[in-house]
Amino acid sequence: MTDDARICGLDIPDRDNLDPEMQAFVKGVTKKYGFVPNFVKAYATDNQRLRAFLGAYLELQRPDSGLTHYEHELIALVSAATNGCLYCTAHHGALLRGETGDALFTEIISRNYRHAELSPRHRAMLDFAVKVNADAEHITDEDRDALREAGFTDETIWNIAATASFYAGANRMAQAVGLKPARAYLEMNREPRPARRAKAG
Repeated sequence: MTDDARICGLDIPDRDNLDPEMQAFVKGVTKKYGFVPNFVKAYATDNQRLRAFLGAYLELQRPDSGLTHYEHELIALVSAATNGCLYCTAHHGALLRGETGDALFTEIISRNYRHAELSPRHRAMLDFAVKVNADAEHITDEDRDALREAGFTDETIWNIAATASFYAGANRMAQAVGLKPARAYLEMNREPRPARRAKAG
């Protein structure tokens, strides 16, 4: 495999063992994005590997999580920025631009969310997510109380922590294997357009 064709710093053998459900997932992602993201290519080298990743991701996306998809992407992008993950910043930057239709807002979130126009609820949520990623051992009742005061239930606080923790692990994995972002991510959703979902929260 040439360097240009490598999706990461490892040559992972493709076991070519995806079951029909996982094959359908890969086809669905390809249809959605117009290409197969490199993280999907990497995980799709083995059925169990892909299913385990997808199962954890779908747990975060439960309808009763208390978080909107927009809030999920805010946490994902700020986690990636906090951890300095090139791949995940490119990936979730593209997805958040798609959610908001606002490339400038997304650029600010990906660089320093503290300068973005955010509701008190979302600022509290991201402050907590950053602490999960960067300083979890010092999280206290005061941090959890700040989320309660911002209107989050204890169940949703669990899901904020779970989402931030999931992406902390994903960031480290992407960094450890040298996962490369596709150029398409950097070009996606940059034209201004109406947001799919409102940013208020």
